Amino acid sequence: MARAEKRPVWAWVALVTLGVLGMGLGAHAAHPGGSHLTTVGPIDPSNGFPVWYRDANGVSTELCLEPRNPLCGFAPGDVPQPDAPLTVPGNFPHEAFWMLAGAEMDTAGGGRARLTLALEAAFARDEAIAGDQISFGRIRIRVDNLRPGATYRVTHPYGVDVFTVEAGEDAERGINFTEDIGGPDFAEALKSRVGPFLTWAPPSSAPPGYLGNPDVPHVITGSPFGTNLFRIEGPGVGAPGSSFLCRPPSTDCIQTNLFSLMGKRATRAGVGVVRATYSRTPATGALVDVFAFSQPGQTLHLRGPGVRTTPLAGNTAGQYFARLGLESAAVPASVDVVNVSDEPDMAVSVKPVDLVSIGRAEYDTATRELRIAARSSDEVEPPVLTAEGWGPLTAGSLVVAGVSVAPPSVRVGSSRGGSATLPVTVVGPRSEPLPSRAVAGPDQSVQQGQAVVLDGTGSSGDLTGFSWRQTAGTPVTLSGATLATASFTAPGVAGALTFELTVSGPGGTSTDTVTVTVLRATAPVARAGPDQTVVQGRTVTLDGSASTGAASFQWRQTAGVTVVLTGATTARPTFTFPAQDTVLVFELTVSGPRGRARDTVRVSRVRDTLTPTLVEFRTGPQEWRVTGTATVVGPDNTVTLYVGPTPGGQVLGTAQVDALGNWSFRERDSTQPPNGTRTVSLQSSAGGQALAVPVRVRR
Repeated sequence: MARAEKRPVWAWVALVTLGVLGMGLGAHAAHPGGSHLTTVGPIDPSNGFPVWYRDANGVSTELCLEPRNPLCGFAPGDVPQPDAPLTVPGNFPHEAFWMLAGAEMDTAGGGRARLTLALEAAFARDEAIAGDQISFGRIRIRVDNLRPGATYRVTHPYGVDVFTVEAGEDAERGINFTEDIGGPDFAEALKSRVGPFLTWAPPSSAPPGYLGNPDVPHVITGSPFGTNLFRIEGPGVGAPGSSFLCRPPSTDCIQTNLFSLMGKRATRAGVGVVRATYSRTPATGALVDVFAFSQPGQTLHLRGPGVRTTPLAGNTAGQYFARLGLESAAVPASVDVVNVSDEPDMAVSVKPVDLVSIGRAEYDTATRELRIAARSSDEVEPPVLTAEGWGPLTAGSLVVAGVSVAPPSVRVGSSRGGSATLPVTVVGPRSEPLPSRAVAGPDQSVQQGQAVVLDGTGSSGDLTGFSWRQTAGTPVTLSGATLATASFTAPGVAGALTFELTVSGPGGTSTDTVTVTVLRATAPVARAGPDQTVVQGRTVTLDGSASTGAASFQWRQTAGVTVVLTGATTARPTFTFPAQDTVLVFELTVSGPRGRARDTVRVSRVRDTLTPTLVEFRTGPQEWRVTGTATVVGPDNTVTLYVGPTPGGQVLGTAQVDALGNWSFRERDSTQPPNGTRTVSLQSSAGGQALAVPVRVRR
């Protein structure tokens, strides 16, 4: 199965590409120049979403928010009170659309292929909560009944995606892919592959003011690639005789050019305020500068108590400006910027603040001083200016001594509400390169005839050279004397050997010494370390370094499921514990001038216990909510959920265990409802299981 989760867990990043199992995505073709979503409009104060989005063709759409209008595509229950005003919070659907397009086809064996293309408004936690608003462009592809191991090419209006179907018992699920790009920064949706907007293709005309009618399948236009269709190419995707077979007919290709299309052309332009700042001087009195944006050609007015209604001048880019002269030196608590071209008027209230200008933000590397100078546009009642994190300015300036690290920028705030940020200019001498530091490693005690390694890898700096030399003791022959690690064979004479390491680089040279004590040969004693209990699937290290009289080490496995030992001739070899309930036994043989010795160590697995705390399926939104705990904690432990009483059936999804042992899975619009047993089974990568867990089904 090639699959991805439906909804990203928003981490407030611009791009969310979900994990896809068994899928190889081909590189997405770049949109041709000038063919994408280009602009996001101002925020609608009634719901907190953008009033409109505009594409490169100049088409603008608004959210279709008329619950009783079939062209908006709402189902009964989507809006709590369909005849009341739609507001956030209070009365708003959990999702709405600036555009929603879909296409469906039959696949072989009675399966279905579904394509969804959308520019969507939703909420991070699925509830209509103020401050949780997000928008994103969505591409969703779901195809049933495909051949395991086969590769399929999916062409749609916004590009081409290539999938390789994962082999296994769940292969009939085929492709389950969702790409949501956006977040709480509404401009991030412009980076998605969705765009420009699709519309009904001639000769038919869409209902006036709409992109199409979601209840009438229709050919569309608008693809920047000219691919105004939904096509799947791959082995056996179509059924013989199907009306969806490509021309010439082949069961290896199906396509349709009929789409369900919903979207409402923008009827309101709205208004957004970029800045409202005032200035006061004894000579000019008080002035308020207002910068706003909307669609081009709008009529915007400034209004407010004690304020003369003043029009804003605009340009073809949708930028607007007005300078408001005040009757007195008093600055109004707020002014309203109103788009009187909208029906009804849309108004945004804004508080004028002073304009803060930073004339100097300088850091001196020689004196370690940060020097700041700033001023306010209010010269009648000069406000208190404060450099955030550094302190208040006196007479417009501040010098901070003893600053060890230059800040990248300085922000100065005013007690009148204004603020400004300026990158810090750095003056003074450059920083010195990282000094070279030689570390020859810890002193060692070895047996006569033992292979010895001198380890200088702990040295630091931008190093360009290593040099080892012996300074005391019975002479030995060093191998690799110009490398970070050197080696030699301990002589047959007991005593202390001293070696000096010299490292060099741009940060200078440095030396360090290490002493290797050659012990008289003694009968070797093997110590394979204490028995271990570990998590399956993780790396295990065997430790025979406590052995004495050893010149060489040899490990071998004597019991349990066979594993691959890495470094079997070293003191500390490693292996990966298998995903099985087994006990592994290893034997260590150490050899030295006085003979051999053996010891064994047992390694068994930790038993993970899975405890589900919520297993619920909601039939309305087709949503799974499953949570629980595991005794093996941390993200290396993954819980896989299966539909049914035993593992190995349909995979519902996966969840990672956090550092406290908690895990959760949530999927909306799921295509996998509970089966007839109304149970799920859980299996962790650490070996835990919970079988036939009852599912609570509710509306």
